[in-house]
Formats: sequence, structure tokens, C-alpha cells
Amino acid sequence: MKKATLLFFLFFSFVLNVQAQEKKQKKEEVMATIICECLDNEDSDKPSKNFEEKFEECYNASVLGALISQIPTDKDATITLNSDGSSDMVSEEDKKKAFKILENDCEVFKNYINQKQSYNEYLGKSANLACDCIDGIPTDIALEEKNKLISECITKGVSGSKSRDHINLNTVEEIKAFYTDIQRVLVNECKALKIATFSNDEEKLNSYSSKEKANEFYNKGIDESKKGNYKKAIKFYKKAVALDDKFVFAWDNLGRSYRELHDYDKAIVAYKNSIAVDSLNKTSLMNIAVAYNYKKDLESSEYWYNRLKDAYPEDPEGHYGLALVYMNRNKLEASLNSAIDAYELYRESKSPYAADAQKVMQYLYALFEEQNKTDNFEAICKERGVKLN
Repeated sequence: MKKATLLFFLFFSFVLNVQAQEKKQKKEEVMATIICECLDNEDSDKPSKNFEEKFEECYNASVLGALISQIPTDKDATITLNSDGSSDMVSEEDKKKAFKILENDCEVFKNYINQKQSYNEYLGKSANLACDCIDGIPTDIALEEKNKLISECITKGVSGSKSRDHINLNTVEEIKAFYTDIQRVLVNECKALKIATFSNDEEKLNSYSSKEKANEFYNKGIDESKKGNYKKAIKFYKKAVALDDKFVFAWDNLGRSYRELHDYDKAIVAYKNSIAVDSLNKTSLMNIAVAYNYKKDLESSEYWYNRLKDAYPEDPEGHYGLALVYMNRNKLEASLNSAIDAYELYRESKSPYAADAQKVMQYLYALFEEQNKTDNFEAICKERGVKLN
């Protein structure tokens, strides 16, 4: 790890005061004192939105101060810090003890922690209410309508939780940030969101079978799938397609069931049979690309994501999938452009998955940085009009 070595003459007044005492302060006491004093220009009733960044700076200063405080006053010394400002001489236990002191004695820090806890509490309440609302969204409507209803559910979640009565949401920026955080929670934790977003049950030609018995087997398969009994579901779907080999929904769900069991080769066969009936079947175009990705066949995955993107250029999923495939194939510039395409389309449709695309862009920045290509990253973002924090 890169080290920064500094020679310090003891010129910090707080250190001199500490060492003038008969008994030295412990490291955690020095750290807590420095952090609290460093934060004293923050409004204790309403810490700024940059509090965490400021706190990190203050913490790094406290690590240095703690190390200096342990040096005898009659000696010069060399202090070695890690590149991130930490030190092997300050343990996690020292850090925990310092934070405990701050929670008890530092008004600014106490208020921030209380506000953070309240924020997270109402963030969770809002997201839970929104998720319950999303659970009622039908899966057989267009994605555009789904996204509109999802957005309305988020608004209902905020309203139902009465968040604005309990936390600071007084500016447009604060409200936007809160909604973005809700979207992140939903993407990570709300199963109903995934079902609503990725279920494509719009009825088209061949979606259902004209044969009553085939539909009967299909419905039994759906019942088993809902229970997670994918092996039983497969038996019913296979009977359905044996009776009607143009039964698109049965092929799609057969593929999904095989995918749930990690049998990607058979899933791909099912998806290809579905695509043979309907070459523009969005569900199978997306899922076959995902299946190839799971098989680590990135070239094939790229091919099918391109098929999806070409068929549905306004749907972000093709662009998002390509961003991941390109990233794994070390095509960083292509990955970034696809991630930006996905991000913009997600935002336009008010989809919570804009947060996912943004995370990909942030991860890509780290990869560009590793290859000393941050200038390329910034040039692409500038050209595309994208600003990342």
C-alpha cells in the first residue's frame, strides 16, 4: 500500500496541552476532541448535507493528532500514514471508543446521528409503503404505464409515512435526494418492483394458446412457479408446449424455470423456441442474453442484448445489459456510453433503476482510473452532458 511519511515538530497546541499533563490522554480521547472541535463550525441543529465529507476530513486529522499525542515531547519522530489517511497504529477499537465519546459529549455529532437515524427510519417506512403499493400493479400493462404507477407509489409512500413532518425535506434538492434514496432501497429490497418491471405479460398473438388443455397445463405451471416449485412447473410447461409449440408464454416461463434451477442451456433452448414464434418477444430477448451472461458466454450475451436494443431502442434494459457485458469484456468506453444511454432512458421513464445505471457509471470510473484513463471517462461524460458526484 502506498505510504506517506511525514516529519512533524510538535506544533499543535492541543498536543502540547495534552503532553503537558501528568497523564497523557488516550488516543480515542484525543481523536474525539479533535473531531468535535473540527466540526464546531457546523450548525448543531441542522448539519449541512456535506457533513459526512467534512466528518471524514476531521477523522483523518484526528488520526494524525492521536499519533502525535503519543510521541514524547523531547523527540522528533516520523509518522507513517496509509494513503487513505488511516494508520495501523489506530485500531478499530480506538475508532469505536472515539465515536462513543462523540455520541456522549459532542453536540454536533449527537444531532447528526439523531437526524440520520430519523432519516433512515422514515426512508424505510416510505419504501415499505411504496413497495406494498407496487405489489398491486398489474403485470399485463405496458412498461411506460408501470413506471408511471411506480412513481405514483413512491409519492404515496412518502405521503403515507408523513416523512416531511419528521425530517428536513424543505428544498427541491433535499426532496429529490430522498426520492432517489427510496428508489435505491426499492431496487435492492422490493421483490414486487422486480416482478412489476421485468414481467412482460402484455397479451400479443400467440401469448396464450387456442387449445384449452395447453392453457390448463400452463396455468398449473404458473401456480407451481409462484410456490417456487420449478421442477413441477417445468413438467406442466413442457406438456403445454407439446400440445401447442407456438405457445409463447409457456416457452417464456419454461425458460425462466430452467434459469431458476441454473440449467442455462435448457433455458436458452426454451427462449429460442419462443423467439422463433415471435422474433420481437422482449421477455425472451432479454432473458436469453441474461442466460448467456450467466454461462460466461459474453460474446453471445452481447449479441442478444444488441438484438434487444435494436428491437426496442427506447427500452433501457438492452443498453443496461450491454453496459455490463462491455464492462466485463474490458470495452470500457462502449460500456460507459451504454450505461449513460440506460441512465437517461431510466430517468425519462421515471424508473427507480436509474440508480443502478448510476452505480455502474461510478464503478466504471474506478476501472478507468485503474487504467489511467480518467481523461477519457470525463471527456465522454462531458460530451454526453452527464455529471457524476
